[in-house]
Amino acid sequence: MSGCDVLVVGGSGRVGASTLRWLDRLAGRSSKGTPPLKLAVGGRSEARFEAIRDRLGLPQLGFRFVDLDHGSEALVSAVRGAQLVVHTAGPFQGRDQPDLLRACIAEGVAYCDVCDELGLTRNAKALSAEAIAAGVPAVVSCGIWPGVSALMAAVAVERLGGPETCDRVELSFFTAGTGGAGPTIVSATFLLLASEVVTVVDGVLMHQQPWTERRVVDFGGGIGERECFLLDNPDVFTMAEALGIATCMSRFGTAPGVWNRLFGVIKALPKDLLHQRDAMQGLALFSMPIIRAVDVLVGATNAMRIDAYRKAVGLRLGDKVTLRCVHSDLEDCVGQATAAFALELLRGRFGIHLGEPTIAPGVWYPVELQAVARHNILTVAKENALVWQI
Repeated sequence: MSGCDVLVVGGSGRVGASTLRWLDRLAGRSSKGTPPLKLAVGGRSEARFEAIRDRLGLPQLGFRFVDLDHGSEALVSAVRGAQLVVHTAGPFQGRDQPDLLRACIAEGVAYCDVCDELGLTRNAKALSAEAIAAGVPAVVSCGIWPGVSALMAAVAVERLGGPETCDRVELSFFTAGTGGAGPTIVSATFLLLASEVVTVVDGVLMHQQPWTERRVVDFGGGIGERECFLLDNPDVFTMAEALGIATCMSRFGTAPGVWNRLFGVIKALPKDLLHQRDAMQGLALFSMPIIRAVDVLVGATNAMRIDAYRKAVGLRLGDKVTLRCVHSDLEDCVGQATAAFALELLRGRFGIHLGEPTIAPGVWYPVELQAVARHNILTVAKENALVWQI
């Protein structure tokens, strides 16, 4: 196909398709008479692409063959001519090399992803100097969480008076059922249950067992109190590294409660089995009929709560800032958030008139973005929110 503005790798999946839908919607509002964004799906199956194209009602949607395992030359060829690549082709667990980002840097193409695998995120960050030299802006681990969650944390820390006044941040997440997610996200959750959880305690990086340290968290109106458990999240490390927060951890819970018990059982399976991507994908596919039936009953709500604590002074405990947001559908809001990051990367670049650039060349964690970019992305994420206490 000819050149495209935005290539969404994994665009035939649920997160990718949701991102495409929101890109088309948001860009249409911002175009001000300029030609609409040329969108394309990057994937391995043209049949799946055609099904998504028809379902989204985007007849001009293009297709490029992209296989992440076909080597660097094939990836460079695949991204050539695009202005931005959005990588949504998970699960990211089990991968440690940011090959698609390398291809984008080689071709001078802006980049973002929804990576929730810390090792891969850190290896991507290590390419920042190369991205700067190539004039390529990139944001890694951006979506709803990780992603918007990190922006919320940055706001909370700022309201306390800045990183120097904050010594602890706790992130809590709740999704009803699977949030309408597909088997890829379900298998990613299974894979996370095989991964040690990175936490930071008093400035020390620690590795803890997943699905432990149960807490009951109040997510506010319409959601209420929900049990949450430690689960790995790149936001923890990136916030500690970028802001110097001494203590940071992340928890997640779901409904019905039996799912939380089931995750505890799955975590007890042999690690060698849990680390097998194909096996976890197979388990996810096998489970989908039951998962879909439960999702119909419990909905797909996604809720996030961020607590930032002020440093204690003497015997006086520090106060805290609490931020909350709730969306009715995880699949929809993760695409919404990913599209918001994507459009921010396009601002003022490549002849696409969306305002002045707000993200400089380099590889950035979401928490590192400047206030203007953060505000723009959060403004988009606020749309359709059931609760927005930010």
